[in-house]
Amino acid sequence: MVFIYFYAVETAGIEIKNKYRYYIPGILEFFILSLIFVKVNNTPDLVYSRNTIMFLYSYIISASIFIAYMCIRILFVIKDHTTFLPFFYADTRYKSLLWLKIFCIVFIIYHIMALASVIVLSEFKYMTTISDGLSLLLLYYFTIGSLIQINIVNITSKNEVESSKRKQEENKEIYKRVSKAIERCMIEKKAFLDPDMTLKAFAKRVGESSRLISKTINEMEYKNFNLYLNHYRVEEFKTLIESEKYQKYSNTALAKEAGFNSRASFYKNFKDIVGISPSDYFESLNQDTI
Repeated sequence: MVFIYFYAVETAGIEIKNKYRYYIPGILEFFILSLIFVKVNNTPDLVYSRNTIMFLYSYIISASIFIAYMCIRILFVIKDHTTFLPFFYADTRYKSLLWLKIFCIVFIIYHIMALASVIVLSEFKYMTTISDGLSLLLLYYFTIGSLIQINIVNITSKNEVESSKRKQEENKEIYKRVSKAIERCMIEKKAFLDPDMTLKAFAKRVGESSRLISKTINEMEYKNFNLYLNHYRVEEFKTLIESEKYQKYSNTALAKEAGFNSRASFYKNFKDIVGISPSDYFESLNQDTI
């Protein structure tokens, strides 16, 4: 179980500190059982002694507890690995450790049943056969599951994921700050009214790089800078069309007032953003007034 745990941990890219301590239970088990084997070999009658039987029961119980504990540790590692996978691979099919998860769960259940059978059903003559059969099935399943995944690259890295998350949080703070500066430039300074406004010129007004402006606008759920700019122009047009001061203006004239540099650009962007043409929008306003 220790080696299976090492496999799961290494696949998930989790660092193990003081790795040697995981070998201690196995080393102790080897020496204690070796001493008992030598002693029993020299004194065969010890096999049937009360102390030997009590030791075997204690050994079986402690071994089952240790195995269940390691299985639970592995299940937590598998949970982390499943979480990390989408950060490293677009297609995560066949890359998860689901087979190992199933093995650990069934292995825990198997040991609980085996432990109960030793304590309660120790006299049942077919119990050893059933137990050995289940052991072979589990070993077969483990072997097949590991062989199927042997050529599949599924290694992740906990450190890289944590670093990526920290970077994302840092970027969120940057985007939040820059988005406020962008909104301020649009609302207070009405940069969208300039028909010749470009990303480079806008970035200069905001005081940030064009690349950062573009990424921030993308984070604000706009496809690009031009769409963001035209969104404000359309909203400005909708405000002007309802204003008494601009009632005598044509749609084209209002579009120019709103910052559009051509009639074609205005009609296309208005329909893309609002969903209907400017004339249909104007008619809907008149119907609402009536």
